[in-house]
Amino acid sequence: MKSGLECTPCIIRQTLNTLRASDCDDKISEKVIREVLKKLRKIDYDRSPAYNSDIAYHTFSDITGIEDPYHDVKIKYNKAAMKLYSKLEKIVRNSADRLYSAAKIAIAGNVIDFGVHLTGRRSLDLEDVIEEIKKIPISHDDFHIFAEDLKNADNILYIADNAGEIVFDRIFINQIIREGKRVVVSVKSDPIINDATMDDVRQVRLDSLVKIIETGNNCIGVNFKLASEEFLREFESADIIISKGQGNYESLDEIEGKNIFFLLKAKCEKVARELGVQYLDIVFKRSKYYK
Repeated sequence: MKSGLECTPCIIRQTLNTLRASDCDDKISEKVIREVLKKLRKIDYDRSPAYNSDIAYHTFSDITGIEDPYHDVKIKYNKAAMKLYSKLEKIVRNSADRLYSAAKIAIAGNVIDFGVHLTGRRSLDLEDVIEEIKKIPISHDDFHIFAEDLKNADNILYIADNAGEIVFDRIFINQIIREGKRVVVSVKSDPIINDATMDDVRQVRLDSLVKIIETGNNCIGVNFKLASEEFLREFESADIIISKGQGNYESLDEIEGKNIFFLLKAKCEKVARELGVQYLDIVFKRSKYYK
């Protein structure tokens, strides 16, 4: 997916959100903004929005020395989500189609995105997420294809997105394992926005359920040039790839020959257009490049 003109002000907004979340003073904030604006003069619109959004976060960290501006907030949402885990399990147990219900829970968890919606001062009511799960409509729903493909699949690569959200992912992953499948989950090697890292995985005990690997970098989405050998090996050998969130979609939507399923909420107009849905719609969509 290529970037659009609307990506430029979005990158600036993400920079401002991160500065506010970190309570940076005006002098430092001005320095960060000026450097981001300088880099945006040479933005490559042929690159994905995920790739270009790295400008905001890497510039922020380089100048401020703050490597994980959302560290405390991630811990907060991991803990809050874990308190809901038994309720999430109950929803699945009481549903007619447990795998589908678990998939909807995983998608609903994608609303937890500090980079897009939060400034560090606003809060997110995870109880509202529970209510959303019960009535969530999926605008583009390829779950039936996924369920059929899963029958003949052995190895699943689950590309995780955000902290907090990984608790919701755990529900879906557990159901896939119950289908007799091997699941490997990938997380970021170092902090970037609120993306899940190994620390987050340990906090929610996902590492006790499945093998966890690191991407080899702290780039938004998937950056193959900077990816670890282990990630590349699991990506290549996977029968099915589950891609969570918008950043992963932006960087994987044109990959050919891999059976990728994108689970996300369209949090910007451009991504919604690319998906053929409305802004803030939910999708469970198989890659159009897989035949």
